[in-house]
Amino acid sequence: MKPQSFHLIPDMEKGYCMSVGVRAGDLLFIGGLFAVDDEGNALHPDDAAMQFKVVYEQMNRVLAAHGGTAADVVSETIYYGCSAEEYSERLVPYRQAFYLGCNGPSVVGVQVAGFIERAIQVEVTAIAYLPVRA
Repeated sequence: MKPQSFHLIPDMEKGYCMSVGVRAGDLLFIGGLFAVDDEGNALHPDDAAMQFKVVYEQMNRVLAAHGGTAADVVSETIYYGCSAEEYSERLVPYRQAFYLGCNGPSVVGVQVAGFIERAIQVEVTAIAYLPVRA
């Protein structure tokens, strides 16, 4: 099966030459999730925790479009521009809520100096395992 692209905000994603989701066989690659509205405008520029909440809402939309849930995510990379303390205290609770009832995927958190836009404070990529049913 040929990889299939999925877009939440087609115009913005095409402008960046990206797809927020790419289904390739049993795997769904989810990438470049950051807090924007349906027109691509940055949300919560001064609140990394609220951005993280939006990112998990977006991830849920991408997963649901492919018949998946948080339980199907097998790997996740979190890039954050806030302090490690803020990440642990304010952001992690949104992650815990997203994966509530799941074992949770393998994960790495990477503190970064900045993102493509100044308003962005958090970006997430993930891989979900969604076996193709014959």
